Amino acid sequence: MKRVFILVLDSFGIGYSEDSEQFNDFGSNTFGHIADYCNFRKANNNRFGNLNIPNLISLGLAKIYYKIHKCLPSGIIQSKYIISSYGFSSELSTAKDTSSGHWEIAGVPVLFEWDYFKKNTNSFPNVILKSIISKFNLSGILGNCHASGINILNDFGEEHIKTNKPIFYTSSDSVFQVACHEKYFGLNKLYKLCKFIRILLDKYNYNITRVIARPFIGEKKYQFVRTGNRRDFSKPPHKNTILKKLIIEKNGNVIALGKIADIFANIGITKKIHATGLDCLIKKTIEQIKIATNNTIVFVNFVDFDSIWGHRRDVSGYAQGLEFFDMQLPKILHSLYDEDILIITADHGCDPTWSGTDHTREFIPILLYSKFIKNNYLGHRNTFSDIGQTISKYFSLSPMKYGISIF
Repeated sequence: MKRVFILVLDSFGIGYSEDSEQFNDFGSNTFGHIADYCNFRKANNNRFGNLNIPNLISLGLAKIYYKIHKCLPSGIIQSKYIISSYGFSSELSTAKDTSSGHWEIAGVPVLFEWDYFKKNTNSFPNVILKSIISKFNLSGILGNCHASGINILNDFGEEHIKTNKPIFYTSSDSVFQVACHEKYFGLNKLYKLCKFIRILLDKYNYNITRVIARPFIGEKKYQFVRTGNRRDFSKPPHKNTILKKLIIEKNGNVIALGKIADIFANIGITKKIHATGLDCLIKKTIEQIKIATNNTIVFVNFVDFDSIWGHRRDVSGYAQGLEFFDMQLPKILHSLYDEDILIITADHGCDPTWSGTDHTREFIPILLYSKFIKNNYLGHRNTFSDIGQTISKYFSLSPMKYGISIF
């Protein structure tokens, strides 16, 4: 029985990549800087001391770090016994966003340029805004700027409740984000609005990766919080991913947890499972490992590392999340069968100590655990698509265009 489990620790980069200067990210290091802060007791909010992730270390995480940086992360003690294969990868795609990273993992790097809303204010084209206002009979919109998710709610949340005007904002990523109150605006109306914006952007040839619905609750400034009902309305992958090929060539199953189905625009997905929060996602992952059948990929994105701790530059939260994931990791490993492959990786960096609130261009770790594959150093991979090519070979599928199989 052949089964693959891909666990993406969203934004868990392992050090600036060779092209990081092009992205103004030279020196960024998500893993290393979190370890530094923990070691110097600068990440003690709801936790204390050195970063404690012994199970990830036993899979080879510190070994990867040493191969890149010629030193261990601060406060990390190397494990005597490494129980998986380990390596790291550069990104071939032109961008450092979620879609590009995940598609490249699935064998389809993004070699074209996304469009972006580059203006910090009055960010969105008038032709788009006028069509939205007319279609939904709105009295106007709020925001229309570059902003972080929490600040935009504090700035416009109360006015949104009073006027029912949706809050539009973007970032350095190729995204159109829409924040609306679940109670006063309504969740279904928010989804309809975002779906229409997706259609509108495509109609006017704006090559934007995702329209993101950002529902929130709360009554007053500084009390607004996002809910778990986020949805991404994505561009579909431009080529068949390894997910789609497994379905076509083997009549296989692809189980998507978290935001994976949204990232791939529901293409190459046979079942999607909604789960919010790190604890819930881990539990759902273990449930799926226990019931997954032959020719199955279970693909999970642990988004909290990115959206809650990375973008918000919360080092303590990020460290606490890693430590919680690490504590649950033995349950995941013990649920695997002899012929299974478990891959733990990331899609980009988001160094919580870095300036700004955006992603960082970094190497990603590749931890490949399987009882039938001899543990070894996988080296420096030139593209995340080596993961997809490896999965293709494992399932005896036709080769992907990009990537070299790891084994």
